[in-house]
Amino acid sequence: MSLQPWFTALEDAAGISTAGDLIHRPNAFIPLASLPKGNPVSVYWLRATVRTSDVPDPGEVLAFSHLTFVEVYLYEDSNLITHRLAGAFRPGSQLNDGDGRFFTILPLEKNKTYTILLRVQHTKHFQPRFDFEMLPKRQYFDIVRSREFIDAALLGAVTLFFVYTLLSWIVSRFRPYGWLLLFIGGVGCYVITSGGYWIDWFSPEHPAGAWLLNIHFLHAGTIGLYFLVADFWRLKKDFPKLYTWARLVPVIIAGSSVIIFFIDYFTGNYRLATLLTCLVGQPLMLAFVAAILYTCWPRLKPAQRYLAYGILLTEVAGLFLALNALIIHERTLSSISLVGACLVLTVFLLFSTGLKEEMRRHEVAKQAALEQLNRLQQHQNNFLEKRVEERTEQLRVSNQRLQNQKHQLAERNTKIELLINELNHRVKNNLQLLYSLLSLQLPMVSDNTSRDILMGNIGKIRAMMLVNEKLFNFEKGRSIGLCEFILELALHLQKIYDIKDKTRVLQNIPADLRLSDKHTLSFGLILSELFTNTFKHAFKDHPDPCIRVEAVMTGDRMLHFTYSDNGTGIPVNGTSEKFTMGIPLIKDLTRQMNGQMTITGDQGLSYSFTIPV
Repeated sequence: MSLQPWFTALEDAAGISTAGDLIHRPNAFIPLASLPKGNPVSVYWLRATVRTSDVPDPGEVLAFSHLTFVEVYLYEDSNLITHRLAGAFRPGSQLNDGDGRFFTILPLEKNKTYTILLRVQHTKHFQPRFDFEMLPKRQYFDIVRSREFIDAALLGAVTLFFVYTLLSWIVSRFRPYGWLLLFIGGVGCYVITSGGYWIDWFSPEHPAGAWLLNIHFLHAGTIGLYFLVADFWRLKKDFPKLYTWARLVPVIIAGSSVIIFFIDYFTGNYRLATLLTCLVGQPLMLAFVAAILYTCWPRLKPAQRYLAYGILLTEVAGLFLALNALIIHERTLSSISLVGACLVLTVFLLFSTGLKEEMRRHEVAKQAALEQLNRLQQHQNNFLEKRVEERTEQLRVSNQRLQNQKHQLAERNTKIELLINELNHRVKNNLQLLYSLLSLQLPMVSDNTSRDILMGNIGKIRAMMLVNEKLFNFEKGRSIGLCEFILELALHLQKIYDIKDKTRVLQNIPADLRLSDKHTLSFGLILSELFTNTFKHAFKDHPDPCIRVEAVMTGDRMLHFTYSDNGTGIPVNGTSEKFTMGIPLIKDLTRQMNGQMTITGDQGLSYSFTIPV
């Protein structure tokens, strides 16, 4: 039962009147319908007389909406029965047990007449609506439970979507999920605050402070929706001109949110804040939505258009709430829970549908790309197999050609080896023949000069025979060791010139020092000439003749060879007689090997050679 038809009212602009005074002054009140509009934040006193005849439930509920501060005085025959406190901004500790901010239970009895005196002050600067009504307690709480059940169902769905979006963002790190999370959280908190649940759950003792956050939750959700659109539609990349000025939208929203906060906090004028939101903020959002839909729609993908439907629906809901706020003011709060929750659910479902469509198209495109890739790979494999077959055939032909050439080279090498062996045998036989003939002629020569010449030739031939033998072995894979070669040559020449074996031959040559074939013959002839000259001229009447041979290989592939004796050396007046042929021959052979030679005559003769090998 509405009490408005039975109310008489009084405006207490100074706020100094008391219930004890006014209960005895019924003539000070005038009918509520005749009360002129006064200051919205003034104190108003309401008076009504109620007769409880045949009331089945004596406990009646006095309920109202939105008023911030209400004091209820119940009188019977001018006697105060009860004094109750209520109101949207009333701290919870001031409420009686069983009462709420928007209702109080009156202890009424049957068949009695009561006077209800109400002190009302509405501090939000909206014109107060005295929509008091009395309902049976059971009926009222059935209505409250039905409303709370609907709100719980809607908020439960919003919470589930919030958790799902949060988990999706954590798992995928897909940025639009983060903006959708901000949108759901902001609008969801706005719905919770508008329904009074935020105050009851988190700030029961400071309801006015908690109510300050109401519109700012909506602004946070709006910013989340903006970034969701900008990110999911890729405004920065695909629509750079639109994005240039659209970046101002979150700045404008944040700025207006700060201005509204200061207005609400310092003046409490929620009506002015609502007018700014409806007359300034909402037209700006309408212009933004119209601009992005007009600009972006032709180039949007089908998946992105689902979000466009959600944006359009959001703007329609915003216009609906803005018009309601301008017309019916605070009564709009009763529809915010339903509209806000349905809006969140719809935007979430549309975005999820668009994202699913995007993923489906991406999967289809990926499958098509994979099929194209498989076809290309198959084509490439066929091409490669063909190329491999062609190349294999070419290699087979080349291998066959190489095998034929190998057989030809093997046959040619065999013939060359036979010819070399034959040539070697012929050279060896010829040298042996010369050596034998000269050796047979040696006893028949009585002239010492001729005998010396003949013995020198025999030594040279023997050196060439030794070199030939070494080279023949080298062709068979053996290298020529310098130490072994010098020792054999020295022993042979010593048998010719030093029959008594008085001369000591000392070597200081590394065992692993070896000569290549191109140096062996020249080097052998040099050694033969050196040994021959020493045995013939150096040791006449010498008590301890000694020949010293040293060789070393440096890192730059240079052979340093030293030959020295402790003989008589080269007399000043006898050089031309002893070494008419020997020294020039040694110099020529050294020059042929690109080497250098030096001779010193201090305490015998010493020859030093530097030969590149």
